[in-house]
This record gives sequence, structure tokens and C-alpha cells, in this order.
Amino acid sequence: MSQAYPLQEPDAHLQEPSDAGDSRSAPQENPPPAYDSLVLSNEKASAPALSRFDITVKDPVKQGDSVGAYVSYKVCTQTGSSQYQSQQSEVIRRFRDFAWLRDRLAEQNRGVILPPLPEKNVVQKYQMTNEFIEQRRRALAVFINRVAAHPGLQASTALQSFLEASEEDFALDVSRQAQQEGGGAKKKLASTLQLFRDLGASTASLVTGRSLEEEEDPEYLKVQEYMVALESHLGEVQRQAQRLLKHQTGYGAALAEFGAAMATMGQAEQPRLASAFSVMGDKAAAAASSSQKQAEELGCSLDAPLREGAKAVKEVQAVMSDRAAALAAVQQARGDVDTRRAKLTKLRVIAGIKEEKVAEAERDLLEATMRVESAKKAGLALLEVTWSLTIMSINIIDPLDW
Repeated sequence: MSQAYPLQEPDAHLQEPSDAGDSRSAPQENPPPAYDSLVLSNEKASAPALSRFDITVKDPVKQGDSVGAYVSYKVCTQTGSSQYQSQQSEVIRRFRDFAWLRDRLAEQNRGVILPPLPEKNVVQKYQMTNEFIEQRRRALAVFINRVAAHPGLQASTALQSFLEASEEDFALDVSRQAQQEGGGAKKKLASTLQLFRDLGASTASLVTGRSLEEEEDPEYLKVQEYMVALESHLGEVQRQAQRLLKHQTGYGAALAEFGAAMATMGQAEQPRLASAFSVMGDKAAAAASSSQKQAEELGCSLDAPLREGAKAVKEVQAVMSDRAAALAAVQQARGDVDTRRAKLTKLRVIAGIKEEKVAEAERDLLEATMRVESAKKAGLALLEVTWSLTIMSINIIDPLDW
């Protein structure tokens, strides 16, 4: 079984066979190498052997009623990390706590492709079926084990607080962080800033006369295009898998109803015929139970991994979008430098120009140059996201492992 986030040996994942040469030294016409596989039926399958964590999410308990109802989970951790106060810890967390952790990791690790968090299904939340609760529990277990196994995330203080802080201390951490960041206002600001980033990308292209694609690594652009196609293909496969699952579930329900009808009809017949109908009803009920079990297994081994893969692709695309925004910011800053340099050049050849204006233009050019360096520094992690890291940081399901 393969391991998630195998960042410790990048060359082993990127190199072609020896007769093909170094895949990084020459452009390749073929799509990127195959992704590592991951079996979600084993919640800890995503934790590499090098992981110092063994995390279990268990004992879901419904809290409250009606609109305010939620499910709490017991998160048990065993770790050999010296960063933690104890090798064993047990805390109670709910879905929004997992979401808080994911948001904190995203803020603190720009350019890192994070493990996907299970989607927030409002309708199913209010129904609170046992199936929904169990599916979410399994998905949260996969998420937290992936985070703890990720070399770039496992030392996070946010993860440490999530895994070992008491419920009271953790609530204080969350509240304190919300106050420092301005709560919901920051999310609105982030949305607005994203709009300006998108506008900035267009502006940068107009100013510099060069598109972002011309600035990008050709190999990276190939993988970017591949990810777009992969999203489309995964979406179609997922749609067909859901149809198959719906058919299997409906088949089991139909068998159960048929068996019940046969048993009812047998009650109105003579003993001999009634016995035959009863046997047929029992057989149908047994087949219905088997069909329903197959539907559950199909959901775990096919539908869930496909949904997980689709969410993982979204995570990669989100980082790619941030990378494009960072590159646009650098590009726009460079365009500003060119504009101010041209202005300074014109001022210097004007006869009788006041020295104050020239000095002011020189200061403007210096400030613009500093902004370029600042933009480079701010987006360094994102600009270093290469196509090879993209491939190694996401695990799409391999059908051979299902």
C-alpha cells in the first residue's frame, strides 16, 4: 500500500526508467507520472511509516437538537514527538474544529497543498443519519492522519493545539485567534483581495505586455492543463459511480420489498403454499441484505475515494491559483518599476528641470524596486510550487487498490 505525501524522496517519484533519461531535463509529451494510490477504507493508510503519530477519531456523539445539533468526536493521539507534552492525549472535537485547523494551516503554510477536508453537507447534517455520521467520522480520521503525516505540517502549533489542548484551552485559542484576525471581517477582506488579485493579473499583463503563461515554467503549465482535464474526467467518473451506487441501493431496497410482499402473500395461502412463499421471502430478504452490504462497500471503496480525489484536485488548483496571483503581483511590480524608470529617464533629459523633481522620481523608482523584492519574498513559497511537488503532494485513487 502506498503512502500519502511521500515528499522525503522526490527523485524516486519523478525519474523515468534509466533508458528514458532525466524527466526534468527535457520536456515530455506524455501526461505526468501516475499518482500514488490511497485506500480510504483504511483510515490510517495515509500515514507514512515515518509518521510519528497514530491518531484515531471515534465515538461520535450527537449533541443538542434541531438547528443547533452537532456531532462531537473523541480524537485519540499517540505520538513520539518531543514537541508534545504527553505521548498520549484524548480530546473532544467537532467538525468546525477540524475546519478551524484546516484554515489555520492554510494561512500559515502558503504554497502547501493541504489534505482535503470533508465537505459541509447542511442537508445531511440536519438529518443526522448514522450513515452520514460514520462517513464523516471516517473522512475526518483520514484528514487528520494526513495532516499529521505531512512533513511540512506535522510540527504546526495549530495541529498541536488541536490534538492535545483541553476543550477549554482550545476554545480560548480559537477565540483569541479570531480576535487577532478580525473574525468574519478578515474572510470578507480575503474575498475582496482575491478579486483585486484577479484584476491585478490582467493589469500586469497589460503593463508588461506579457501574459502569466509566458512567465511560467512550461512543465508547470503542462501539469496545470493536466489538472484541469483530470478534474473533468474525475467528475464524470464520479457521476457514473453515483449512478451505479444509486442503482445498487435501489436494487437492495426492491429486493427487501419483494421479500416482504411474498411473506405477506404466503400468510393468506394454504400451509404448503404458504411455506414456499415464506422460503422465497426469506431468500429475497437475504439477497436484499447482501445487496445493501455491497452498496455500502461500493460507497466506501468507489464513491468515497472518487469524491476524495475530486476534492484533492480542488486543493491543488487552489494553490495554483494563489501561485498565479503571486506571479501576477511580481509582474505588476516589475511593470511599475519600468514605468517609473522611463519617467526618470525623461526627466533627466529635460533642460532646466528642478533637482527636487528628479530626486522625487529617483525615490519613487527605489520604492518600486523595493516593492518588487517584497512581492518576491511574499510569494516565494507559492512561486516555488513546481509541477513535481504538485504531483507528489496529491494522491488520487488508483483503481487497482480498491
